[in-house]
Amino acid sequence: MHIPKLLIVSYDAFRYDYFDRNMTPFLEMLKRNNTYVDYMKNVFITKTFPNHQTIATGLFVESHGVIDSEFYDKKSGRIIKYSEELYNYNNNILPIWILNENSDRNRHSGVMMWPGIGFKYHGSSPTFELSWNISVSWRKRIDILISWFNHPKTPINFGMLYIEEPDFHGHGIGINNANFNKVLVKLDNITKYLHDTLKEKSLNDVNVIHLSDHGMSTVTIDRIINLTNYINPSDYIYAGLSPVTNIYPKAGKETLIYTNLSIASKRTKKFNVYLKKEIPKIYHFSDNTRVGPILVVAKPGYAFETFYDNFPWYEKEFNITVNEKSEFGVHGYDNNASEMYPFFFGVGPAFKAECKMQPFNNIDLLPLFCEILNVQCDHINGTLGDLQKCLTKHNYKETFYSSVYIGGAVISVLGIVILYLILLRKRHIEKYNTIYRARST
Repeated sequence: MHIPKLLIVSYDAFRYDYFDRNMTPFLEMLKRNNTYVDYMKNVFITKTFPNHQTIATGLFVESHGVIDSEFYDKKSGRIIKYSEELYNYNNNILPIWILNENSDRNRHSGVMMWPGIGFKYHGSSPTFELSWNISVSWRKRIDILISWFNHPKTPINFGMLYIEEPDFHGHGIGINNANFNKVLVKLDNITKYLHDTLKEKSLNDVNVIHLSDHGMSTVTIDRIINLTNYINPSDYIYAGLSPVTNIYPKAGKETLIYTNLSIASKRTKKFNVYLKKEIPKIYHFSDNTRVGPILVVAKPGYAFETFYDNFPWYEKEFNITVNEKSEFGVHGYDNNASEMYPFFFGVGPAFKAECKMQPFNNIDLLPLFCEILNVQCDHINGTLGDLQKCLTKHNYKETFYSSVYIGGAVISVLGIVILYLILLRKRHIEKYNTIYRARST
C-alpha cells in the first residue's frame, strides 16, 4: 500500500497580503496554480508559539495551554519561558508528528525546528528531529529534511519545516522597510530551491502545504502605552510579551487594578482590559489555569511599555538607531484584525489545481493533515468542513479503499470461475465414471 507523504512549511509572520508586494513571484505562482485561500484566520493570541501548537494539535489555546511565549506559574512563583514546562500543559495532547507515527509502524515523521519540537509527548519523539538552531542555514535545513524523506531505512512520510522569517526582520526594522522586502525575496528563492530539490530527488508524490502562523502590525514609539501610569507595579506580577499581558494582582489589589485599567481603557481607547471570566468566549482563551485574573490587550498598532526592552537588541542586531521615526513589527492582537491574518496554500497530488477555498481557521489544519495522511485524529477543536472540496477525488484514502474494493471484486469473480470449473470438472468426471461403470458391467 502506498503511504501518503506530506510536508508542512511555516514562514513565521508572513502576512496574507505580502503577496501583493510583487516580491515573491514563485510563491505567488504556486499559490494561484494550486489550492489556496485569500487568507487564513489564526487563534488568539496571535503569536508564534500558541499558533504553531494549534497547527500541530488542532486545539484552541485554552486547550493546549501554550498561552504565550511565557506564563506565570503561581505554584513556583516563576516565569516559565520556552521549555518542556510550557508545552506540557495537557498530557493527553499528541501533535501530528506523533499521530502519524502511531498510526502505522512503517510511518515516520521528521520535524525541523518547529516550535515545540525537542519535547516528548507521551514519552515519544519523532523518528527525526532538529531543535531550534538559527546557525543552520535555510538550504541546510531543506537538505537535511529531504534526506529524511529518502532515508534508506526509515524514510519519513511526514515532515515539518519552520523558517523564522519574515518575523525576525519584521520586528526589528518594521514591515515597510526596503530591507524587509529583500527578506521576502529570499523566502521566495528558498521556496523555489525546496521545490526544485524535491523534483531533483524524485519526490513528486510529496504534498507540500505552505502557511504562516500570524501577520504583523506596525508600531512607533509614540504609540507605546505605559500601564504603570495607571497601576502601581508593586501591586502585581505580569507575564506575557506586548501587546498582550496577563496580570496577577497581589492580595487585595485586583479590584483596584481592574478599575484603574478600565477607566484608562475607556479614556484612551488604546487597549482593552478583561477580568478572566469576561474574556470574550470567541477567543477560546480564558478556560485555562495559566491565564491571569486580568488580561490586557492592546489594540492593533499599539504596544505596552515592556516593548522598550527590545530596543537595545534591535539596535545591535540590525545596526539601527531607534528614534521617533522608527517603525517596529508587533503581533499578538485580536485574531479578527486583518493585520494578523496568515496565508495558506497546498501543492501536490492531494490538491486540486486552481482551487480557491473560503477562508478558514487554522484549527482546521490538523483535520486536513489527517485526511491527506489517512490518519485518525480525535478529540480536537477543528473540522475538515469545506476544505475537502479542493482535495482530489482520487486521494490516497480513496485509492486505497478502491484498491481493496477492486481487489475484493476480482477475488470474488475468480472464486466464481474456479467454483464453476470445479463443478464442470466434477460433472465431467462423473460422466466418464458412469461410462466406465457401464462398460465394466
